[in-house]
Formats: sequence, C-alpha cells, structure tokens
Amino acid sequence: MSDNKSKPATKTDLQELATKTELKKLEQKLTGRIDSVETTVKNIAVELAKTQADVREIKYDMATKMATKDDISRIMSAIDAYTAEAISYRNRDALRGRAVMDHTAKLSEHETRLQKLEAK
Repeated sequence: MSDNKSKPATKTDLQELATKTELKKLEQKLTGRIDSVETTVKNIAVELAKTQADVREIKYDMATKMATKDDISRIMSAIDAYTAEAISYRNRDALRGRAVMDHTAKLSEHETRLQKLEAK
C-alpha cells in the first residue's frame, strides 16, 4: 500500500491486502497445528518415560527373581547327588531285604531239622 492514505486503493494494493489476510489465516491455522503437535509430542514423551520405567522395573525383577545358569547348575548337581544317594539307599534296602529272606529261609530249615532231631 502506498504511504498516502487519501489515495484510492489500486489493484496491487488490494492483492497485497488479500495476500496479507491469507497469510494471517494460514499463520493462525499453522499455529493451531503446531500447538496440537506440541501437545502430542509431550504426551508421547510422558508415555515413553512411563514405558522406560516399566522396562527398568521388569529388568530389575528378572535380575532378582530369575535363576542364572550357575544357579540351575548348582541345583542340578544337588539333585544328582540326592538321586545317587537315594538309589544307594534303595539298593542297600533291597540287599537287606534279600538277607532277611535268606535268614528266614535258614531259620525255617533249622526249625525243620530241630523238629526232626527232637522226634528221634
């Protein structure tokens, strides 16, 4: 626009005014969109921080509650030792049972012999 405000507006002046008005509208529209994007980014940042805290907590829980390979190896070694001992006791018990059965048979034979001797 010209500096002289008393002159009538020209086509160029009207075009410049229309362009400025459109630019203002566009600026307002973009400002609204930028505000919306900023709000979305803030929300995403908050949710990301919460998720990271959850992941840290899960990692901590896993580290404190889960067995390591060394833990499992120690447990398996203890189970193997206990199993070997249990098998040993079972074998000894079977041998004792066999010995008791043999002694019972011998006692029965002795009783039969004694009865025959007493009968004579």
